[in-house]
Amino acid sequence: MSARDVGRLRLVEGGARERVEAAPSMNHRLVRMLGAVGIVAAIASAPAAAKADDACWKMVDGAIAHRAAAVVPAFVRYTVKRSIAHRGGLPLVTEQHVVFRTADGAAQVVDSLYGDAVRYTYQLEPGPPFVGPPVRDDAGDGGPAIATVHAHAGKACDDLGAETVAGVSTEHLRITPHKAGGPGIRDLWVAADGEIWRAVVAQFLDGASLAGLNGSILLACTIDVRAVGHQAVVSSVRFSDHDLALEGEYVFSGYTFSSEAPAGSFPP
Repeated sequence: MSARDVGRLRLVEGGARERVEAAPSMNHRLVRMLGAVGIVAAIASAPAAAKADDACWKMVDGAIAHRAAAVVPAFVRYTVKRSIAHRGGLPLVTEQHVVFRTADGAAQVVDSLYGDAVRYTYQLEPGPPFVGPPVRDDAGDGGPAIATVHAHAGKACDDLGAETVAGVSTEHLRITPHKAGGPGIRDLWVAADGEIWRAVVAQFLDGASLAGLNGSILLACTIDVRAVGHQAVVSSVRFSDHDLALEGEYVFSGYTFSSEAPAGSFPP
């Protein structure tokens, strides 16, 4: 596992089965957030922040705490349509059918890219159906990693003003990392109740599943959220990288929620 310190967020990358424990204290508030890209973020306070910056950070903290406290169904079934275009060629279009288990972040995936074989994973591409689904304390070995946190006054948070996203009035918050060029949250669009309706994150995606490229590729991805019933779920993840001549979109649809595993989805 590797960890990159990018200011007030410390992001833990690597295997989702690995786990780092951190005890909350007066100066380090541990908030767990499994991002839409499999990144776990924890927020710490920055005592030296200016008033405007501090107000922005409070909105960020509130949004992450809101998502961490969200009541979500035990199982989520949905479909993801993936469309990837490389160097102006015809897009590669594939489809995933996913059953996501909220308790530990495990998923059953049937992906046309891999011949519709059934597989089980803790590392979804491009990520889970929620921005910041809660993870139980007793998730054990199967739970996603948890980050430790430190405060860094060199990182900035700016409120860029009100914007309407998905028909909801939000504040556009821009987060400037202490160190550029790594994974992390870049922008959040947060409603008055703390719900996140859009996010821009720098995340690693699997190059092989994108366009036959080698290794993991760091991409700036825009995550849009919509309401399905009482749940705020991911509707799409989009990216565009001019240097790699790579464009992609994941469209999430067909959401159904249940308290029990759908028949045939997870072994008893």
